[in-house]
Amino acid sequence: MKKLILTLFLSLTVWTEAWAQNLTARVNRSEVPEGETILLTLDYDGNATNAVPDLNVLDKDFTIYSVSNSFRSNYVNGVTTQTRQWQIGLMPKASAPAEVEIPPVKLGNIASNPVKVRVLDAADVMEANTGKYQAHPGSTSAQARPKFAIKGAVDNETPYVQQQVDYTLTLYDTGGLQGSEPQFMDNGRNDWIIKSLGSPEIDSKVINGRAIREIKFHYALFPQKSGELETPEIRFNGYYLTQSRHGSDPFEELFGGGLFDAGIGFTDMFATRNPVVLTAKPVKVKVRPVPQNYNGRWWIPAESVRLYAEWEPKNPVFRVGEAINRTIYLKAAGVVDSQLPGITFKPVVGVKQYPEKAVTQNSIEGGSVVSVKKVSNVYIPGQPGSMTIPEVEVEWFNVRTGQAEKAVLPAVNITVLPGRTPTASPLPGTEASVPASEPSPAAAPVAKAENAAAPAAAPASVPSAAVAGGYGVYLIAAVAFALGLLLSWLILRPKKTADRQADIGDYRKYVIRCAREKDFRALRDAILAWAADKYKDSRITNMKDVVARANSKEFEKQIELLVAELYSDNPAGWDSEKFIKTFESVDKKKTAGKRGKDPLPDLYK
Repeated sequence: MKKLILTLFLSLTVWTEAWAQNLTARVNRSEVPEGETILLTLDYDGNATNAVPDLNVLDKDFTIYSVSNSFRSNYVNGVTTQTRQWQIGLMPKASAPAEVEIPPVKLGNIASNPVKVRVLDAADVMEANTGKYQAHPGSTSAQARPKFAIKGAVDNETPYVQQQVDYTLTLYDTGGLQGSEPQFMDNGRNDWIIKSLGSPEIDSKVINGRAIREIKFHYALFPQKSGELETPEIRFNGYYLTQSRHGSDPFEELFGGGLFDAGIGFTDMFATRNPVVLTAKPVKVKVRPVPQNYNGRWWIPAESVRLYAEWEPKNPVFRVGEAINRTIYLKAAGVVDSQLPGITFKPVVGVKQYPEKAVTQNSIEGGSVVSVKKVSNVYIPGQPGSMTIPEVEVEWFNVRTGQAEKAVLPAVNITVLPGRTPTASPLPGTEASVPASEPSPAAAPVAKAENAAAPAAAPASVPSAAVAGGYGVYLIAAVAFALGLLLSWLILRPKKTADRQADIGDYRKYVIRCAREKDFRALRDAILAWAADKYKDSRITNMKDVVARANSKEFEKQIELLVAELYSDNPAGWDSEKFIKTFESVDKKKTAGKRGKDPLPDLYK
């Protein structure tokens, strides 16, 4: 009998203990604007336990941002009981409007009650223009009033394919929202090219006693295919601060009181970061294809297109063998740089052209994306005469007028002068032309004989008849002029050579080094310096002069390849070792000096 009584007593104790265990779930608000968090509280009463709630059941419909717990133990009449509390910060994953259920959470052998939560569309609930709050049907508390909202809008719902669409993303903030710039979500289809239009605009206002801050981000979207498209989804990840858990919510009065009993997120001694995730719904856009009557070779749906050019030098003088650079700019508003066509240069008889690689860039002007393509073209005339550089035109579509147009750079008429052939180093097979300002070779011996007869003759030794006839005056002037030239040459020429050697060293070695390093611009300058030094002619200013003095067909071919590497967009190919071999053979050739090549004749040897 005693055993039966003891068994019944123990069973009753177990049943009582099991019945005494209780786990209750509650939320701080049953309606939550999309992107905001709720606080799920689990309250446990019962015997002391080390078990923890199984929160895995929440992962399907919620994102967990924080978990905290506290407990209190009681010892009464030899029985230990425990009160525990878990607070879980949750954000619903469902897109508004929706109704989701927090499922029962297990703690050991017991489970909590389910809780239903309604997710509201904050942009629809909050009237941005009036600041009024519209209670959701069935709403029982002002706790559903949204703190934050996000909404996107386009200025043109029927653009042409690749036309700029202005997209405005507006954040509505009533609680100190912070965070980084919103991010476009990549859907992997590459339907849009997206460009930011600068810093956001911020406007603060107070409407119906409620402070609202509007933050507007502006973007340019370019649809890459026609048909019905949706703008990309945009997500904002941010947070707002509240006082620590043991303090009060600083926005409590602003939002109707008791909105959050505790902060959700990362807590320190000063404040708690409460996470906010806002998502702007896609906007449907019907993109029109290229018009059937558009016959342009390239589709540029722009607001404006312009062509202009710059010469270098600014007022060029065209001469045979000398390079003139022209830079052409194609500027278009309302398209990105990848939509700009290539600029082609029509051939010009008697002129070689070497277009360089195009350079593009984007900028923002007046709320539009402005793209510029820059192409430099080098013109090297091969013969004198009158010529015409053809016009350059680009076809485009004016989205404002709906008409096809052309941007035109007019043709340019030029006159090419003969090249600056050095007088002291005539081309093979031709005779040197002697400028009228210099004494002819035949006159040099006469001057020499006169100078030898009286190298230091004073004016008084000149016959009076000659002085009366003017010859003595001319002779004195000639001697003084020649002495001045000699003095200038003695002072300046050695210093110039010394400076070059100090800067470059051995010209031959410098040319070879630049060729091996494929530093083509330095190689060009090195060849000019080498030629001026080798042939003792400072009037060598371009490659045509170098080729004329070297008198080598193979070297001329190598120089043409170098010019192509410098100026052509499609060079024929560069072989450093072949160039060096040809250059060394030219460098080894002895130069035959001629009287009259030096700055001063033999008169002052």
